[in-house]
Amino acid sequence: MGGREISVAHVVRRAFRQSYERLTAHEAELRIGDDPESVHQARVATRRLRSDLRTFQPFLDELWSADLGAELRWLGSELGAVRDIEVQRDRLRDHAATLPAPEADAARRVVRRLDADREAARFDLLAMLAQERYGYVRDKLAAAALAPAFNDAACDVASVALVPVVRGRWKRVRRAVEQLGDTPSDDALHRVRVRAKQCRYAAEACEPAFRKPARRLARAMAQLQNGLGEHQDATVAIDWLTKTAHECSPAEAFAIGMLAQVEREAAAAARAAFPGIWRRVDDTRVHGWL
Repeated sequence: MGGREISVAHVVRRAFRQSYERLTAHEAELRIGDDPESVHQARVATRRLRSDLRTFQPFLDELWSADLGAELRWLGSELGAVRDIEVQRDRLRDHAATLPAPEADAARRVVRRLDADREAARFDLLAMLAQERYGYVRDKLAAAALAPAFNDAACDVASVALVPVVRGRWKRVRRAVEQLGDTPSDDALHRVRVRAKQCRYAAEACEPAFRKPARRLARAMAQLQNGLGEHQDATVAIDWLTKTAHECSPAEAFAIGMLAQVEREAAAAARAAFPGIWRRVDDTRVHGWL
């Protein structure tokens, strides 16, 4: 069946199935292993499923979609607690290694506090996986991957019906950028990143209908997302270091002050790079088809 002949239902089933398979492929490692990649992939799968529910909302049964979305929010919050700590810990470890030896040792001692936070979050994650609710949610996701609850609009031709959907995601990105002003806040930049991620997921989910144009848009949104992701990670790290400094010895406080400066420089570099990334993204070759 040609890309321009498939129905919306075909596109939705494919998107749901791929994310469900990604989630279940890493489920065993989530339970018995200690590989951060398993948490990352499971979280991405959950986020994509939530994004797909929003993207394809006009073609899904409203009550069914709302119920599944609520379950995915619960699952995503449990996975996110572990993943956020892992990302922050690994980032600070890497940056601590760039400091002079005495300060690097002191900074690493402070960063090790995140190991305990991660273990506590992982304990909660394992408890979640053992809950009856998780088995219930998993069964619902399996059913959704096999047979989503469509409404009549899901029979429409995908290459026609899905254009307004992707266009809406793109317009939200552009609107968020237009609202930044000359000195955007950290929260405003993060909002652009979230919008870019949503647009990227929508473009990737709709790729069977649009092929190359959708891939081009998704790549552009990934560039925007990654650039602003560096800014967000640096900002989160600065907040944690600032809070933790009050609980440290003078030597440790001095070391993490140096580490905070590394993060401030990273955040500033990401801010400076943003306008150039946006100019490349805001190009008719990227979004003109919408």
